[in-house]
Amino acid sequence: MKVLLTGAGGFLGRCVADSLLAAGIDDLRLHFRGDPPHGLLEDLGRRHPGARIEASAANLLYARDLPALVAGVECIVHAAAGMRGSAADMFANTVVGTRNLLDAAAGAGVRRVVMVGSFSVYRTESLPRGAVHDESVPIEDVGIEKGAYAHAKTRQEHLLAEYRGRYGFETIVLRPGVIYGPGGGAFSSRVGIRAMGVFFSLGRGAELPLTFVENCADAVAQATLNGVDGRAYNVVDDELPSCSQYLRGYQARVGRLRVLAVPYWLFLLGSRWLVRYNRVSKGQLPAVFTPYVVRSMYRPFRHSNAALKALGWRQRVPTQDGLARTFEALAGKPP
Repeated sequence: MKVLLTGAGGFLGRCVADSLLAAGIDDLRLHFRGDPPHGLLEDLGRRHPGARIEASAANLLYARDLPALVAGVECIVHAAAGMRGSAADMFANTVVGTRNLLDAAAGAGVRRVVMVGSFSVYRTESLPRGAVHDESVPIEDVGIEKGAYAHAKTRQEHLLAEYRGRYGFETIVLRPGVIYGPGGGAFSSRVGIRAMGVFFSLGRGAELPLTFVENCADAVAQATLNGVDGRAYNVVDDELPSCSQYLRGYQARVGRLRVLAVPYWLFLLGSRWLVRYNRVSKGQLPAVFTPYVVRSMYRPFRHSNAALKALGWRQRVPTQDGLARTFEALAGKPP
C-alpha cells in the first residue's frame, strides 16, 4: 500500500513517518511544504533500508499542485494543519488545505484517509465533573466558542465527514490530547499561562491528557493499518499526571517559576469579567478565556484510551520516561 503522509516535517509528522515504516508500510511518500528537515530522509533510509521513501514539496493551499502529490496513493495520513498564527492563517492552513487535499484525493481514487484531529473538537462543556472523556462525547457543531484553533479543527472534521459521504472514502480520525516531547513546547494552556513574570496555574488538579510524541505517532500508524472505517480514536497515554504534578515536575527538573495558583471559581469569575471588558472596550483586551472555555477545558475529567488499545496500540514510552526526556530537553532553555 502506497501511503502519503502530509506534514511530514512537523513535530509529530517526523515521528509518524518512522512509526509507519516500523509498522510495515514500505512505500511512503512524505509531504513537505518546503525542503525536508536536514538529515530526516537519510535517517529514515538508514533505519528502514528496504522501504521506498519519496519526498514531495507542495503547498496545500495551491490546489493545482496536489494531483501530483496524491498520484498513485492508496492511503493518505493527513497530519498537516495550521498550529499558530492568526485565525485566518489557522483556518486556511487547516480547513482550506484539507479541502484541496480531499478534492485531489477524490480525483485520484484514494481509498482511505487517516486524519490527525484534536481533543479541542469535543463538546465537554456539559460533561459532569469527573466524567470519563472518551469517544462517545459529541464534537462541537462549530467550535468558535473555544477559539480559532478549535474552530479550524472542528470544521476540518466536519469537512472530512462531508467528503466521506460524497466520495465514499474510508476515514479514520485520531484525536490526540496534549502532544509533548523533546522539541515541543513546555506548557499546554491547560496547565497555565505566563504573563507579567508570573505563571498562572489554571488546570491545577485536573488530569492532563498527555501523549508522548512517539506514542502518538505509533497510534497513528496502528490506526492507519487497523483502524475501523468511520471511527475516531482518542490518543492519550497511561498514568496521566494532573496539571499541578506536571508543573511541579517542570519546576524540579527545568527551573523555578513564580507561580500563582488560580482556583477554578476565581478563574470562571475572571473569564466573565474578561468577556464583559472585551465587549465594553471593543476588543482592547482579547477574550481568550471565556466561561465556555473554562468549563470545557479546566474541570477534572478522566481520559480513556481503551478504544485505541483494542486496535493493538501499546504505549512504547512510559509516561515517567517521557516526562523525564522532555524536561531534560527543556532544561537550560529560558522559561
